[in-house]
Amino acid sequence: MASILRIERMNYAIAGVLIVAAAITQPRDIALGIAIGAALTCANFHVLRRLVSKWTAAAAKGESSNAPMLMLPKMVLLMGAVALAILFLPIQPVAFIVGYSIFIVSIVLDTTFAALRPATDDSHG
Repeated sequence: MASILRIERMNYAIAGVLIVAAAITQPRDIALGIAIGAALTCANFHVLRRLVSKWTAAAAKGESSNAPMLMLPKMVLLMGAVALAILFLPIQPVAFIVGYSIFIVSIVLDTTFAALRPATDDSHG
């Protein structure tokens, strides 16, 4: 679960940097598209992390969880939010996609850092 939390935090950091950079350098519709896309992906990842944590904690205790049943409503709400944003907000759709896609960058960066991190050996201590 630590990796999911690291990815979520990296998502927030990348979103913050990207939003500030876009606000300074881009026209309003592009900056707003990036900001809304990044905000949606951060919110989605936060809810996803909480559901997965709940699900795995219950499984570790041998209990059942309703978390898997909440995945479908979460996805429906997310798709609805994306559709509403694209259709009704004064945003540039490609910029929205760029902002929304930061979770992929977060996952790739965390995976790369994890692969480069030296393995810990507890047998010597």
